[in-house]
Amino acid sequence: MLDELGNLSRYLGISYRDMITFFPQWIYNDRPIGFAIERLLFDAFGFDYRRQLVVFLVIHFGNCALGFLLFRRLGVSRPLSIAAIALYGSLWTTAETATYIGAVFDVVCLLFLLGSTLAILSDRRGANVVSAVLFLLALRTKEFAIVVPVLFLILALYLSPNLPLRQSLGLAVRRVWMHLWIGAIFAIRYLLLIPRMGAEMGPGNPYYMNPDPVTILHSLSYYTAWIFGSEDTVLPRHPFLLAFIFGAILLYGLYGRRIAVVFGLAAYVVTLLPVTMISNREPYYLYAPQLFLILLAAGLVEDLIRTLKGEQPQRVAFTGVAVAAMAAAAMFQRSSYFKDRVNFFVTVRHISKISSIDASRLLPELAPESHIYVNHHAQTPWLFIPGPCDFFKLAKKDRSIFCILNKPEDELRTLYSQDDGPKYFLRYDESGALGVVDARVANP
Repeated sequence: MLDELGNLSRYLGISYRDMITFFPQWIYNDRPIGFAIERLLFDAFGFDYRRQLVVFLVIHFGNCALGFLLFRRLGVSRPLSIAAIALYGSLWTTAETATYIGAVFDVVCLLFLLGSTLAILSDRRGANVVSAVLFLLALRTKEFAIVVPVLFLILALYLSPNLPLRQSLGLAVRRVWMHLWIGAIFAIRYLLLIPRMGAEMGPGNPYYMNPDPVTILHSLSYYTAWIFGSEDTVLPRHPFLLAFIFGAILLYGLYGRRIAVVFGLAAYVVTLLPVTMISNREPYYLYAPQLFLILLAAGLVEDLIRTLKGEQPQRVAFTGVAVAAMAAAAMFQRSSYFKDRVNFFVTVRHISKISSIDASRLLPELAPESHIYVNHHAQTPWLFIPGPCDFFKLAKKDRSIFCILNKPEDELRTLYSQDDGPKYFLRYDESGALGVVDARVANP
């Protein structure tokens, strides 16, 4: 589906060695590690989505396990950490991303990011080197990892002994100096690519970056509400309300030296920051940042629980938090909003399955440089949109196959009649069924 196919065709016929580059050549979507992992899944299992998904879900559950360890390391109690990860795993944005292999960049980047964070929190010998390597892998998996050195500097400051600020800052920089150097080098590289991006991507492009503070705040408010399916509530319409709330929480966290609160808030805002500058909004962008928002919430609840005295109030509070988190997730999954989204994706995949079965019958005789004309009327040919027709290119491992879509039937037939090469004229039905109306396999 869509990026799941389009990502694969990008490196069709290119070796893994040539895929992996150290420095980015473009400011957006230059993510060789993510592309390589998606290609590994395809090379291992082909178009068998179920088997690909099993491996992909293992990575996702690895993120949940590492997230739990991070919550515990930052002082969140075990019951509350379990409840928080249960909430994270039940969010619609998590479910949608964790079952969409086209979002491999977000899922794998979070895996490297969490591993790097846990390593930087470790006092074991060589942990900083491991953390720096994982950070570099995260950075070449998705661009938002560029903010990691800032987050690690915050962590290092809190880990430093209670010394004067200058000394604490010196110790913190010494702890994360490799991350700072890597981040600085890549930041300079991205800055050098900005003029080219401005020349090739105008304001009308959905990925055009607008670093206006008001735009950023509006997007941040929208994304925050979107996590819980509340994008039509008061929060997105009053973004300065969120700024006030986050500002108050930050002051509280700094005053009380609450690392889970400060780090959770900082990580949520800065990992989401790059996409708040673009008009294109996707739920997949929330997969990593929302884990840190939940860490923030868990840190605040943990502080609230600590104000209760005695064992019984704490037990009641722990139980209440866990039940509330799971009940909220269960209620949301029963909502019409969630069901509508699930039904849409299930329907699209079912239609695409029918299309793939019919299209596979063409593969044995599909000649190089074939032109495929798809007459789909007002229907959306889901399987053939990427590329277009990356499905055929991947199945035949042939870039020369070409598709013509989105044309009225009369124009499509005219183009077909004027075509001298190997060609197919296909009929596409609402069910996704595909039929051959006419074909000429070889040149006369």
